[in-house]
Amino acid sequence: MYSSAVYISYMITEVFCIFFSVGIIIKANKNVGTDLQMRHFRAMAMFFIIYLINDSIWALGQGGLIQFSKTSNKIASASGLVAVTLLTLGWCIFVIYRIDQNKSKDMKLLIGMHYSVAALDVLLTVTSIFTGYYFYIDENNIYQLASGYNIHLIFIFIQLFGSGIYSFAQSFSNKQVRIKKEYRLPLLFIIIPSAAAVLEGILPLTPIVPLGTFLPILLAFLEIQNSEIYSDALTGLNNRRRMEIFLQDMIHNASDENPFRIYIIDVNDFKQVNDKFGHIAGDRALQLVADALHNVSDRVHGFCARYGGDEFVLIVKDETELQTALQKEADLLRESCSDLLPRITVCTGCAVCRSGAVTAAQLIAEADEKLYVMKEEFHGRRKAEDNK
Repeated sequence: MYSSAVYISYMITEVFCIFFSVGIIIKANKNVGTDLQMRHFRAMAMFFIIYLINDSIWALGQGGLIQFSKTSNKIASASGLVAVTLLTLGWCIFVIYRIDQNKSKDMKLLIGMHYSVAALDVLLTVTSIFTGYYFYIDENNIYQLASGYNIHLIFIFIQLFGSGIYSFAQSFSNKQVRIKKEYRLPLLFIIIPSAAAVLEGILPLTPIVPLGTFLPILLAFLEIQNSEIYSDALTGLNNRRRMEIFLQDMIHNASDENPFRIYIIDVNDFKQVNDKFGHIAGDRALQLVADALHNVSDRVHGFCARYGGDEFVLIVKDETELQTALQKEADLLRESCSDLLPRITVCTGCAVCRSGAVTAAQLIAEADEKLYVMKEEFHGRRKAEDNK
């Protein structure tokens, strides 16, 4: 039997997790996701809190700090297991809705599977109060795992792997790094709690599992919040706000030995694309350029963002032949498009920063001026071709 102090420290850790989870629930509103997504995310966090409350009551009872009958022990233990099942379900449904917002047949089938598995798991958990299939309370009023508990673990991992593998597979169909990262985040809900469960088996009565469950919830919330604040909704690239912060950091560290380049990219005749093909085609053209820019940026280890309208920004350490590389990438992506789009061409302007004394506005103005020169050359060439 462990001393009361061990159970008290266990409970204090869980109380802190409860307070932080309440904060996440308050902040998890429609500003960081759709109402449907956030409803399931909040439900997951709420069931996590219920699990923590039940586990804290269990710790107080096991430590002899409160009166804890055998029946109370059974109810608290079953409630905690049910909460784990439901928080797992909430997480999985949230992940599916976050990834597949078109409500495809695969999505509906996967959701149905998750609800079925969760319902069976809850049924076996509740009946274990009487059957002792998942757990039992021994003669010393101590919670003990039964042989059927492995079934509960299998159900949990079926749910986590179902949504996790689905999310991971979907990440390969998206070229945007930000989206790939978010789609692969659900794997943390498999890896971290699993590792925590193993550690708690080695170090009993240490609150590793609650912390191991809270960590991926927190990481998921921070990633979602960050993506909403600093990402462009249409293209998925960094937005202007994020670019300005990044640019200030780069200027601060710039020197003759540590220069960097900022490119401004503009889509040629974008207004004509909108007027002739419609705004949907215009949006698709911007997405195509964004994907092309991102692919180039990834190769040169740069930072790319949508500056506004049909203008984009690339910040890189080394000199690169951006115009040629970006145009080639855009042409390749256009060939793979199933929809009809005109050939998209771009112009670029570049400014080099070698001192922390310049301002972001000066750099952008210099790059914009060079972009204007290239635009004039583009229109001049096209006019000459039209007159032939």
